[in-house]
Amino acid sequence: MKFWTSPGGQLAILAIGFLLIRGAKTLLRKRWPKELSTWDLMAPIFLLGALNLIPAGSGLIMPWLVIGWMAVGIIVAVMQAVRNHEILYSSFFKTFWRLTDLYWLLGFIVCFLLVIS
Repeated sequence: MKFWTSPGGQLAILAIGFLLIRGAKTLLRKRWPKELSTWDLMAPIFLLGALNLIPAGSGLIMPWLVIGWMAVGIIVAVMQAVRNHEILYSSFFKTFWRLTDLYWLLGFIVCFLLVIS
């Protein structure tokens, strides 16, 4: 049980999650939404992985990552309001979620490096 809360266990969970999502996408070829990529479903797994690393030593940076995530949402909303003069839910959510994928990938990497160093 201790393995799954360690940094190596978190990497294993990410790999298993990626393979499960990829397998489901392959299995449901015709029914899988074309706009939905595998990475779109990985953001919650990255977030949970980063949260599981808190007891191992990444608790110092986690509040800053959450504040940064909120800032990403605010920046996306303001940029769409300035550029398009309106905020449409579908375009906001797609842009925000794709940036969330990248943000939590980098956040997990930072938490992982903080724990193993």
